[in-house]
Amino acid sequence: MSLKGLFEPKSVLLIGSSKSNVSKIMVSPDIFERVCLNLHEFDGHGFLSDIEKSHKYPPADLTVVSLPPENILRVSKDLKTSFLLILSGGFSPDQRRKLKETSKGRFRILGPGTVCGLINPGIGLNTTFERELEIRQGGISVVSQSGGVGAILLDRMVSNNIGISKFVWVGDMLDLNESDILKYLLEDKRTKVVALYLESIREPRRFMGIAKSSKKPIIILKSGISEESKERALTHTDSLSTSCEIYSGAFKQAGITEVDNVKDLLDYAVILERQGRGRIKNVAIVSNTGGSSIIASDFCHRFGLKLSRFSERTRRGIKKKYPRLEVINPLDIRADADGERFKNIVEVVVRDRNVDGVLIINQLRSCLLRPEELEILKGVKTGKIIVDCAPGSEDFRKVKFFLRDSLPVYDSVRDAVKVLKMVSQ
Repeated sequence: MSLKGLFEPKSVLLIGSSKSNVSKIMVSPDIFERVCLNLHEFDGHGFLSDIEKSHKYPPADLTVVSLPPENILRVSKDLKTSFLLILSGGFSPDQRRKLKETSKGRFRILGPGTVCGLINPGIGLNTTFERELEIRQGGISVVSQSGGVGAILLDRMVSNNIGISKFVWVGDMLDLNESDILKYLLEDKRTKVVALYLESIREPRRFMGIAKSSKKPIIILKSGISEESKERALTHTDSLSTSCEIYSGAFKQAGITEVDNVKDLLDYAVILERQGRGRIKNVAIVSNTGGSSIIASDFCHRFGLKLSRFSERTRRGIKKKYPRLEVINPLDIRADADGERFKNIVEVVVRDRNVDGVLIINQLRSCLLRPEELEILKGVKTGKIIVDCAPGSEDFRKVKFFLRDSLPVYDSVRDAVKVLKMVSQ
């Protein structure tokens, strides 16, 4: 069965209770109410059923439930749906078995314990209970096995204005698992990059095979690598972890980029969505401060990247317009550089055959550069990877605003260089 009815339903039914016992897992009446409010933005047909008032369940492509397990078992027998998304958890092994039997030949299950369910901003579908989320459409799809980690990723994406294609929490994976979801997303035209947080992989061979057959970038944060975290993972989302060395080797063979923290997961997803992969060995650094460019040079060395040797043509091109500059790499274009100087020099540098990627460092404090001047960099035409670094907190926020949807911006030279290294892997 295609998962289109799950991710792109034309009708959604929400079932909950206005009087549920809040001691149960994820069945608070507040959750029911908040999900209901979010579904007001849904482009299709939406239906609501409060089991305290009615036991009628209209047919729907997707049914979302926030109820205790015993209520879900009872309700599921009367559903006319293709997909059942279960926000709540707390199912016993016997309840899981009964639910699986009830669903056979009738509907597929996402969950239990998804906590937030899924988001598809393209059709206004949001089954989370988060309030007043301003979600941008984009090309990054996220899969999270954990409700909490998924919430962290969503918060970072919303607060940093990162566009979302699909966002799905898979929970306990009673039926649909990570491989089913990955297969759909890799075939989804709106998804350019897939980022996953997983504690376990139910079908490792199938998962690796699906990943290997796709050209789309896949990034994964796999937890449960220490003995202590493996033990904890067994009690969380019914996980089954295995050797991290085995997984890491398999990820590499399948062409999956593995990371070890949430920040890298999103940093890598953003640059791959905006600029794709590129073979980077030689890097050019263009900066309006000398100190930061030297630090960046050191990080290039640490991450196995080399500084490009500018060609004679590049040196002449820069010297002709800016005779006072010493044209060496890293290239310090001075603290009085404006946006036009940045653009003119970067355009010359990217045409150099010795340059595979460019790191731009634009510091605002102690320099004359105004952040709005950097919008001119959006006009730089190049097939090469370019990343921007604005060291500092306030500088970073300002530069990121004016370069939004164009160059990826980082607040530390280490992160910027690390990303350049990653895209060449």
